[in-house]
Amino acid sequence: MAWLRINAAPVEVEVVEGGAMVEENMATLVAIDVFGTNPMAQADMLIELRGLLVQSLVGSEAFFVAVPGHSGPYLARMLPEVAASGVLVESGATVMMTGRVHAMSDSVAAAWVAGGGIAEGDRILAVFAESFFEAEEVRVTAQPQPDAN
Repeated sequence: MAWLRINAAPVEVEVVEGGAMVEENMATLVAIDVFGTNPMAQADMLIELRGLLVQSLVGSEAFFVAVPGHSGPYLARMLPEVAASGVLVESGATVMMTGRVHAMSDSVAAAWVAGGGIAEGDRILAVFAESFFEAEEVRVTAQPQPDAN
């Protein structure tokens, strides 16, 4: 099994559409309740998560989502180019994300602050997380519902 883990490589598929070659990484769809029980089991794999409720925002690039089976809110961070693409993530929205799970560290949180993705005051929220989801793609699948009051 160790040999397989070391020598396994992500699969890339080339799709030919109208004579143009398009390279596509295929993400593995992971059920959010399965993900929630052990996010690090998918570390460094390209995965897709659907139906995540955004609970709160952390700076311009990060947010917490509700994940069934997880002990609390789970930290997600959009890559800077994803955040700059105009994706508008709001508290209460439902999102689909494609990306990878990474372990959190003080140096990762410091890099986020240095890059302007989160404020220094939000750094403590980031370092509190054991791991985070680094989103290469985020799609809002449902907008927040207005209060009925």
